[in-house]
Amino acid sequence: MTGEFQPQAATNHEYAAEDQELEQALEHIWDIALENHLDPFPTNFEVAPASVVYQIGAYGIPGRFSHWTYGRAYRQMKTQYDYGLSKIYELVINSNPSQAFLLENNPPIDNKFVMAHVLGHTDFFKNNATFANTRRDMPEAAARSAMRIQSYEDHEGRMAVEQTLDAALAIEQHIDPYHIHRLDRNEELKQWRAQAAKNAKPAREGDSEFDDLLPRSGSVEQNLGRQALAMMIPPAPDQDLLGFIRNHAPYLEDWQRDVVDIVRSESLYFYPQRRTKIMNEGWAAYWHKRIMREMGDRGLITDAENEAWWKLHSGVVGPNPRSINPYYLGMKIYEYIEDYYNGTLTDEETAQLQKEGVPTYPRYDGPLKDSPAMPHLREAMMYNDDQSFIRNYFNKIIADRTEMYIYEERRLSPYHQPEMVVADDGWLRIRDMLTKSMDNNGTPRIDVINGDHSRAGELYLKHEFDGRSLDPQYVEKTLPYIHALWRRPVHIETREAAGNKVLIYTYDGKKVKKHTK
Repeated sequence: MTGEFQPQAATNHEYAAEDQELEQALEHIWDIALENHLDPFPTNFEVAPASVVYQIGAYGIPGRFSHWTYGRAYRQMKTQYDYGLSKIYELVINSNPSQAFLLENNPPIDNKFVMAHVLGHTDFFKNNATFANTRRDMPEAAARSAMRIQSYEDHEGRMAVEQTLDAALAIEQHIDPYHIHRLDRNEELKQWRAQAAKNAKPAREGDSEFDDLLPRSGSVEQNLGRQALAMMIPPAPDQDLLGFIRNHAPYLEDWQRDVVDIVRSESLYFYPQRRTKIMNEGWAAYWHKRIMREMGDRGLITDAENEAWWKLHSGVVGPNPRSINPYYLGMKIYEYIEDYYNGTLTDEETAQLQKEGVPTYPRYDGPLKDSPAMPHLREAMMYNDDQSFIRNYFNKIIADRTEMYIYEERRLSPYHQPEMVVADDGWLRIRDMLTKSMDNNGTPRIDVINGDHSRAGELYLKHEFDGRSLDPQYVEKTLPYIHALWRRPVHIETREAAGNKVLIYTYDGKKVKKHTK
């Protein structure tokens, strides 16, 4: 077994017995997970008080730098927990080995349930392709970053550091997840100039791929100098706003560039988790259900515990009438994949697929670990993100099973209050709305177009219009933060919702102005 249980220091016999019970349960849970082809990271479980669990939940990573927004999140979550309004069931850190935390006041069966759930997550972290480039030492890296930020606070003043963090965190989601390793400023400029020189070189008879190695008329420095003058910065739209500011903001001090780099690095770490919320939570819910059911079938938990975890499970995967519960939707899709390939759909569902010309499979009643569905379940988990998962697997059967509809607020007459009514139950439109909402991970895409706009060092950004205009309040609150880092006028281009007019917002350090192009 490579799962490790780390109890709090036992202060009495009751705690010692409970810790021993959890440690033994983890061995059974781990064995069942491996029997079913799960391949999790080594996972360390630690029992901790609520104050510690909620602090880590608010910060996202143990040892991360301090910021007032994390303190606010902690206070909100802890207050809701103290008043019994909400509760963190599981907290697991994506690292190798993974770190998971169990609430010390939980009944043992709740923590056994959480252990089974966590192994689904650590299997997902290790094997889903979206996480392939995620650094697995982030807790250690975050702790080192926190120490550097602490030293900046000592030398530059806490307020100066906090203002830089405020600005960087305001745009932390504007990164390019496909270009994690960005060059530093000098190397980047060198590469851009070389590319600009190559693009500008007039074609001549006899040119070959080796001509770049030979000098042309005039010195190399003169040629590169002329090309540099004509070079756009960046030479192509750049989605990595944080990375571009880190490298090219003209007035940032070195410590500020490092702070921006820290925020960018941690945002890249969290990106795969944001991008696979439905898949990841669904996979964990799918497996805690099966592992705990197996624990009951093998007599490894009592009848009372068996009843308790089913109630807990119902609460976790309960559908939300007004929003998507990722645990519920993800688990339902995996269950559909299992039923489809194992031939265990209902007669009505099978008839529906046959009517549509979709092949169906003979019924399989053996153990899940040996089932025809198992390779397909792991393939679906490994090679998708939420958007492709919905696009590839969501169909009418899943829409019916989850009772998903599109609701709209309508007023039946001028004398009635607005109420929510079913506007559409077509599964294709539901699927398309879900996938559309996941474009760019649900964040408006903003590209850097020009870092020297009007030849005055101004920053020109462009919103990639997808039929939805930018929220004016978002723009008016965010532009000053970007200006605080760039310290020259900042412009952002978008379109009106109808798509007819081009809008440009400009912040010059005093006021946000809007005009049409």
